[in-house]
Amino acid sequence: MSNDHLAKLEEKVQHVIDTVGIQKMELEELREQKSRLEDENATLREELANWSDRLGSLLGRLEGVAEEV
Repeated sequence: MSNDHLAKLEEKVQHVIDTVGIQKMELEELREQKSRLEDENATLREELANWSDRLGSLLGRLEGVAEEV
Protein backbone atom coordinates (compact mmCIF):
# COMPACT_ATOMS: atom_id res chain seq x y z
CA MET A 1 0.00 0.00 0.00
CA SER A 2 1.21 3.45 -0.79
CA ASN A 3 1.32 6.20 1.74
CA ASP A 4 -1.59 7.93 -0.02
CA HIS A 5 -3.80 4.87 0.31
CA LEU A 6 -2.82 4.42 3.92
CA ALA A 7 -3.54 8.08 4.66
CA LYS A 8 -6.97 7.83 3.00
CA LEU A 9 -7.75 4.69 4.95
CA GLU A 10 -6.63 6.34 8.15
CA GLU A 11 -8.85 9.33 7.38
CA LYS A 12 -11.87 7.11 6.72
CA VAL A 13 -11.31 5.15 9.92
CA GLN A 14 -11.07 8.38 11.92
CA HIS A 15 -14.27 9.62 10.29
CA VAL A 16 -16.06 6.40 11.28
CA ILE A 17 -14.77 6.71 14.86
CA ASP A 18 -15.94 10.33 15.04
CA THR A 19 -19.35 9.42 13.61
CA VAL A 20 -19.80 6.58 16.09
CA GLY A 21 -18.86 8.90 18.96
CA ILE A 22 -21.40 11.50 17.86
CA GLN A 23 -24.09 8.84 17.47
CA LYS A 24 -23.36 7.51 20.96
CA MET A 25 -23.84 11.01 22.40
CA GLU A 26 -27.07 11.47 20.44
CA LEU A 27 -28.31 8.09 21.64
CA GLU A 28 -27.61 9.03 25.25
CA GLU A 29 -29.47 12.32 24.82
CA LEU A 30 -32.44 10.47 23.30
CA ARG A 31 -32.46 7.97 26.17
CA GLU A 32 -32.49 10.82 28.69
CA GLN A 33 -35.29 12.55 26.79
CA LYS A 34 -37.26 9.29 26.68
CA SER A 35 -36.86 8.88 30.42
CA ARG A 36 -38.07 12.43 31.07
CA LEU A 37 -41.06 11.91 28.78
CA GLU A 38 -41.94 8.63 30.46
CA ASP A 39 -41.85 10.36 33.85
CA GLU A 40 -44.01 13.19 32.55
CA ASN A 41 -46.42 10.69 31.01
CA ALA A 42 -46.76 8.84 34.34
CA THR A 43 -47.46 12.12 36.13
CA LEU A 44 -50.09 13.09 33.57
CA ARG A 45 -51.73 9.68 33.84
CA GLU A 46 -51.93 10.09 37.61
CA GLU A 47 -53.47 13.54 37.21
CA LEU A 48 -55.99 12.15 34.72
CA ALA A 49 -56.95 9.37 37.13
CA ASN A 50 -57.38 11.91 39.93
CA TRP A 51 -59.55 14.14 37.76
CA SER A 52 -61.62 11.16 36.68
CA ASP A 53 -62.17 10.14 40.31
CA ARG A 54 -63.15 13.67 41.30
CA LEU A 55 -65.49 14.01 38.33
CA GLY A 56 -67.10 10.66 39.12
CA SER A 57 -67.60 11.77 42.70
CA LEU A 58 -69.18 15.05 41.63
CA LEU A 59 -71.49 13.29 39.19
CA GLY A 60 -72.52 10.90 41.96
CA ARG A 61 -73.31 13.82 44.22
CA LEU A 62 -75.33 15.52 41.47
CA GLU A 63 -77.32 12.33 40.90
CA GLY A 64 -78.03 12.17 44.63
CA VAL A 65 -79.28 15.76 44.62
CA ALA A 66 -81.40 15.10 41.51
CA GLU A 67 -83.03 12.10 43.21
CA GLU A 68 -83.89 14.22 46.25
CA VAL A 69 -85.66 16.81 44.10
